[in-house]
Amino acid sequence: MNDITIPKGNHPTPLAVSTAFQELADAVSKLLREPLPSPPSHGVITSTDSTTSLRKEILLDVQKLVTALMPEKPIFASFHDGMVHDPLGSGAYAFQGGLIQPLVEALVRDEVMVACQKSSSVNKEVNGSSRLHPLPEDTFSNKMPTQPIVIHVGAQPNNSPHLGTLVVFCYAFWLARKLSDHMHSVTSQSPNKPPDILVELDLVDTAPVSQLSREIDGIQYQRSLRDVPDILSRYVQDYYEVMGLLSSWADIPFTVRYQQDLFSHHTMPQVVHHLVKHHSVLGRQLSPQYGALGLRAACPVPECCLSEKHGQLNKYKYNDQMQSSTNSYEAEIVFHCPLHGPHTINTCDSAQLSRLEANAPARNLIRSMSHLLDVGTHHVRVTGSDYAGTYQEVFLYRPLAAWSTLTGLSAGRIPHILYAPLIVDWSGAKLSKSLYVQDGAYDSMKLLGGYGFISYQELKKKHEGTSYETFKKLWREVEKWFAEPKKLFRMYSIEYLLLVLQESGDNSTQ
Repeated sequence: MNDITIPKGNHPTPLAVSTAFQELADAVSKLLREPLPSPPSHGVITSTDSTTSLRKEILLDVQKLVTALMPEKPIFASFHDGMVHDPLGSGAYAFQGGLIQPLVEALVRDEVMVACQKSSSVNKEVNGSSRLHPLPEDTFSNKMPTQPIVIHVGAQPNNSPHLGTLVVFCYAFWLARKLSDHMHSVTSQSPNKPPDILVELDLVDTAPVSQLSREIDGIQYQRSLRDVPDILSRYVQDYYEVMGLLSSWADIPFTVRYQQDLFSHHTMPQVVHHLVKHHSVLGRQLSPQYGALGLRAACPVPECCLSEKHGQLNKYKYNDQMQSSTNSYEAEIVFHCPLHGPHTINTCDSAQLSRLEANAPARNLIRSMSHLLDVGTHHVRVTGSDYAGTYQEVFLYRPLAAWSTLTGLSAGRIPHILYAPLIVDWSGAKLSKSLYVQDGAYDSMKLLGGYGFISYQELKKKHEGTSYETFKKLWREVEKWFAEPKKLFRMYSIEYLLLVLQESGDNSTQ
């Protein structure tokens, strides 16, 4: 982490603090001796050049004093005019009318595309032609999806959810609420009922336990959270509590699923077979640093549970290379444990396949392929906007396009992903889970009143009995973003959200 700090050996002394304070006092005294500003002219108060100069001097002196107050770890004062701008442009311009109707039409289009593809398959069997006919112009007008809708969010439960994670969760439940209200409104005069909506939290319990990771012969190994229950249990309850609160406020049901559930889905043999068959290309594409597909499995020997983190030593076989294979989606992955040797997962064995783990890019691709194959349910994902742009283009959309071209699956359909506003610090860097940042990185938030944002546990600990009310004010703030959709397409600083709560007469994040 790069800090803007006073060089070592030049930390302010008590004399420096006294000097800075005196300079500020002198500047304030000069300002008080200045003549009063001229009466307003057309609603504008005019100031003399000397008054303006003194004000600048005072602001500079305030900055010097603030920096001098904490010589052991200086802080820095910055100023703003309190103006909040939500400029139109890009998504903010395109979706001024809201996200809900475009999403509804996209879901309806998916159902129509799937129906057309099924019809095309029938025509091919009967007539030998698989031509897709153009969709009628009124295909999407006044229509609603008919299949259940699942709004997905995800998190690694290796920390208590911080402000950025809470915003993503609030976004997902508001999306579900607004979507449900819209569909009930449209179908109120119709005998048809809108489909069920559910928010699903996908907990990545295969994230590494950092203190148990090790390197052997230049290869990195990890133990996953799910294999260390005592550590996993430290934070999981926070996620259930947060989801329960949001579910009650939105009147939308929720469920929690783990990685074993993902890899137990009926589409997984087909999905993993594709990754195994194309592991060489996908490895380089999804992992530029290691050039290997990020699949792993914990050693099955009790009390070991080591897995090779980046999949560099994995060996792959798929049905064409397996003499005894009779299943078109059968494949094998041989993993390496540095203590107990090789162990294997077969994609046709559901118990074995549920042991599979994947790094973030591979998991993102696997999950998206599975959702696209699951044509009986609509899947919509909400994630932070730090995953938008190049990340998705390189690690998701290009591999999906290649998969669809090679297999003919999911033609004309792509995942539905919405990006929640990113929460950033003063420098524009996203608020990061404390697990991944330097110790003490957010100490200044204790002094400045925002330390409750660092985690849900911290919010509850600092303000027992009032934390739910504070959280609900964040929930109401996100509601305002949906009321003015342009606010969904920007970032928000910690300082801004702290002011939002303080304007409501709330200081409970301090």
